[in-house]
Amino acid sequence: MKLVTAFAKWSEMSPEYVPGKCNIGTRGRAIRVSTGAVLIALSVILRLTLLEQVFWAARLVLVVPIYVGLLAVLEGSTSFCVLHAARGTYDFNEPMGFASNRSETLGRVGSVEWKKEDRRKALRMHAEAALGSILLGVLLALT
Repeated sequence: MKLVTAFAKWSEMSPEYVPGKCNIGTRGRAIRVSTGAVLIALSVILRLTLLEQVFWAARLVLVVPIYVGLLAVLEGSTSFCVLHAARGTYDFNEPMGFASNRSETLGRVGSVEWKKEDRRKALRMHAEAALGSILLGVLLALT
């Protein structure tokens, strides 16, 4: 029951810009979570199948797709896109499911302070994804 309630609340989040908290909508969130999960899963599968006989240090190349996957999952789970933060934009109805300048619903962040808050949040998310990818990459490389 609690999982259903949590999912219902997740999917019904109000589409309004909140500095440092929310700059993408439900569609963008879903696409980011699924893309990130696929990238992480493919990295693990690649390690377990094709990279079995490769020298352990060469397996560290998996840190890159794991980083991108973790960052995408973080973006989807927090309703916050780091690319939008870097550009000073937000978009709750992304037509392609990712940050694009061609969207008709793209909004611009008005306040300089709000842009700084968005960039601080994006930097934290990059650091979390980097730390997680290094830990998981090293774990996969050494196993």
